[in-house]
Amino acid sequence: MVDRPPIRSRSPVAGLGRGRLTFVQVLAQSISAVAPSAVMVTLPALVMPDAGSATIAVFVAAAVLMTFVGYSVGQFAQRMVAVSGIYSYAAKGLGAVPGFGAGWSLIIGYAAAAMASVVGAASYLAALAGRVGVPTGTATVAVLGVVVGSVALALMIRGVRISTRVTLAVEVFAIAAATAVLAVAFLHTVGDAGGGSDPPADHSSNIGFALLLAITAFVGFESAGTVAREARNPLTAVPRAVKWTPLVLGVLYVGAAAAQMPSPITQSADLGIVLVLPDTSGGASAALSVLMELGISASWIACVLGSTTALSRTLFAMGREGVMPRALGRTHPRFLTPHVALLVAVPVIVVVPIVYLAIASSSRDVLIGLLTVSAHGYVIAYIAVCVAAPLFLRRIGELTRAPLLVGVAAATMLAALVVWATLSRTYVAGGATAVYVLLMVIGYVVFLVRARPGSVVRSRVGVYDETIAEDVLTSYRPWEVRK
Repeated sequence: MVDRPPIRSRSPVAGLGRGRLTFVQVLAQSISAVAPSAVMVTLPALVMPDAGSATIAVFVAAAVLMTFVGYSVGQFAQRMVAVSGIYSYAAKGLGAVPGFGAGWSLIIGYAAAAMASVVGAASYLAALAGRVGVPTGTATVAVLGVVVGSVALALMIRGVRISTRVTLAVEVFAIAAATAVLAVAFLHTVGDAGGGSDPPADHSSNIGFALLLAITAFVGFESAGTVAREARNPLTAVPRAVKWTPLVLGVLYVGAAAAQMPSPITQSADLGIVLVLPDTSGGASAALSVLMELGISASWIACVLGSTTALSRTLFAMGREGVMPRALGRTHPRFLTPHVALLVAVPVIVVVPIVYLAIASSSRDVLIGLLTVSAHGYVIAYIAVCVAAPLFLRRIGELTRAPLLVGVAAATMLAALVVWATLSRTYVAGGATAVYVLLMVIGYVVFLVRARPGSVVRSRVGVYDETIAEDVLTSYRPWEVRK
């Protein structure tokens, strides 16, 4: 007879809220970390200079790649309730050392995405403030960045249910606003006989970098896995969110890119990442610009919330394991949120982009630099989870042909993309790669110090929510909703 380990009396991740979020709120986590409305307006304009007439094809390729990644993530999400998403998944498939690398890489991705979102939100809020006479400049952006960070911190400490409700409402408005603005701008450009511009030129040597940048339009969709413990039906809600989000986003982004191809939205002279619509007749241009700035500001703020929520859950898991300081694994006694991890992460997320903005030549350079570092972090983590999925399924005796083929194909294509982008003639790609590698080295130094070979810490890597004795007597039974 096989001996089974005793059921725990306490979950390794006890302290976080449990069974609180509906599927819609889990989906809101994925959507907020992506910031689709901000991406719809901003990313095509950033990708076009490098992709040229291949812009639409670049976004289609990015959507396909992310759908493959979502399929691999879903293999884990329908079998285990993690609090750190890909970090726990990769550790269970690859082991402690490469698993930590995937988790630390994801932390870099989440942090850089949140930093970029702070810059984006503050810049668009500064543009709105400039309409009523407030000076637009680095100082204003810095102050507004602090405000954005403070509001986000308060919402996230208060509870994931509140933050997901806020982000969902914000993104619904922002997507509607971005769609309306792009539709009107496109119709005006097409209807204006003299308003069309020449098609974007081809820059085939930079397409690798453009594709890496386009992938940042999707990254964060997997963050639904970081709130699995807090979801009501985690083994169904999380897989659905990560499998379908890339497909829906792909449709939005291809449409947004197609709308901007005839006449790309240009950048503001004062605030480099704030975009300016083509002129329309009467007062429509000003009204649409205000609507666009409101929508994109809201979307960037939602992305700060979504990315930092995922970041804090990953730091929380590492704190519980002992890989990082154990204080990071503490939760608020009333709100049941990882408040220590949030209090550590948010100041860094706010201060670093403000300092970067002070020394950089433009906010556009800051945004692209941060997004590229973020893309490296996400892509390496995605490669790890795609490799881990078939290995994990083989270990538990559930490997089939589809996960093997999808996982190998996605990992191979993503690895080739990283090499291609790194060899691009676009300077920021090389600089971002150097920053990413340095941060990875720092992370592994900390890991090797705190988790020496043979230590109990290594055996804890990949912590997840386990069944406890109380679950047998309560209605929280995630294993019953596995299909």
